[in-house]
Amino acid sequence: MEAKNIYYPSRKFNTIQLWQQTTADEWNDPKWQLKNSIRTVEQLSQVIKLSDYQRNEIERTISELRNQGKETLRITPYYASLMAEDPFNPQMLEGEKSEQRLDPIFWQSVPTPANLMFSDTGVEGAMSEDSRSYGSAYQRYPNRVALFVAENTSCASYCVHCQRAKSLDCNSSIDTEEINKGLFYISFNENINEVLVTGGDALMISKARLQYVLEELSKIPHLRAIRIATRVPVVLPMAITDELLEMIKVSANKFNTGVDKLVYFMTHINHYQEITEELAVAIRKILNHGFTVRNQTVLLNHVNNYYKTLAETFRRMFWIGVHPYYLLQCHKEKGIVHFILPVQIGKILIRHLQGWISGITMPRYAANIEGGGGKVLLMPSGHDTLNRGINLEEKISESYAMITTWDGKEIHRYESLGRAGIVEYQRAMKIMNKFIGRKGVFLPKVIIVDDEGNHIKTTNKERLPRFYKFTKSMLLNYKTEANRQPLTNPTDKFDELEKEFANSKYAGKPL
Repeated sequence: MEAKNIYYPSRKFNTIQLWQQTTADEWNDPKWQLKNSIRTVEQLSQVIKLSDYQRNEIERTISELRNQGKETLRITPYYASLMAEDPFNPQMLEGEKSEQRLDPIFWQSVPTPANLMFSDTGVEGAMSEDSRSYGSAYQRYPNRVALFVAENTSCASYCVHCQRAKSLDCNSSIDTEEINKGLFYISFNENINEVLVTGGDALMISKARLQYVLEELSKIPHLRAIRIATRVPVVLPMAITDELLEMIKVSANKFNTGVDKLVYFMTHINHYQEITEELAVAIRKILNHGFTVRNQTVLLNHVNNYYKTLAETFRRMFWIGVHPYYLLQCHKEKGIVHFILPVQIGKILIRHLQGWISGITMPRYAANIEGGGGKVLLMPSGHDTLNRGINLEEKISESYAMITTWDGKEIHRYESLGRAGIVEYQRAMKIMNKFIGRKGVFLPKVIIVDDEGNHIKTTNKERLPRFYKFTKSMLLNYKTEANRQPLTNPTDKFDELEKEFANSKYAGKPL
């Protein structure tokens, strides 16, 4: 694949109705981007095609979510320009199943009636962060904490699958005292050698606050690494400036007397459609200042639950200097269960990625266990360790998994999916089929239960990903041989290679 083709081509902003009068200087100004973020359906309808019914349904959804204390619509103009003009019939890469797809940017950032469905399943505040916190410091592991420095409304663009959706309200904030308590706790607990500076979005707070936090962290001698959690490079890349990065570089070690503290960035790329030339420029700036960039992708139904989507996303982010870190199971947060896929499908996808993309490009598949259990790896073993003759592809159960947390807690039937009654499920399908405008697209995977909560069946259980060698070759654009497979062993073509080498520019070339 040519380098120029690894970037997703966003729509030209001045061809979009809402920004036809916008200048290039305005568009590239992060302050203008934030001031002109999409907050209404009226604005959205000037960016993408929406029928009257779709507009009304989105309005209804937003209104109901606001009544629940949730603020769910905020999209930067830049990020909105990555949406297809018709988000309900998007163009996908060759080989993808476009008939079961919605535009991934739309699906991640625009509330739909699906966010109101299956209301009896999922938990608000599923991570139980308040239960393990001192001030703004949240601890799940012996040696590291998350330090919340950003107001929950600070994100440049809201993700509708956010695990902290409930806390995205206008009344939520983190004051200076809470931050100072968190800083104190980090200095007090000498076991802590790593901190995640997060929020919200760590790069959306004032430079003065961020500088203060980093300088205070630099004073803590037992702290060795600082992670900065941000989605700004993805949704607002023009805000990544050399001035900001230099401040971070200097502040993180300003009062450090020992070995320099390692600073690295944690991004959130879910789809190759987010990997643009603008993102690549922002990442290059970060790398040029000596920082490492890692990514946490969330496995999301209708966004990236397809083999080529994941492969292309991981490869392209690596090619621009972002290391795939985690593929995370979607949280069972209230209102987003339609995004969740069975754990077994995630395992199948990861298993089939092995060998076709490099290990350095391969993320770890994990679940962030509700209730503060921490991350648990869900990686497949690649073979039948118990010699039971079990084929992973044939053992899609009801998405139960045996989970053991780092500190020895066991969950014998960890249930990743949401639950619904059959009437509720059928009603949801009817509503979303009408909203999308075609059947067979919206395919939530939920456990159907009776009135007593007993399991009846798991929906769409039969739709399992199966991939064959030839299919993989073609999907990844590998050049294939006569047997339709890529060349994987040069000794198979030794004689041919010898002849080709003898006639090449490399033959007889001095070192």
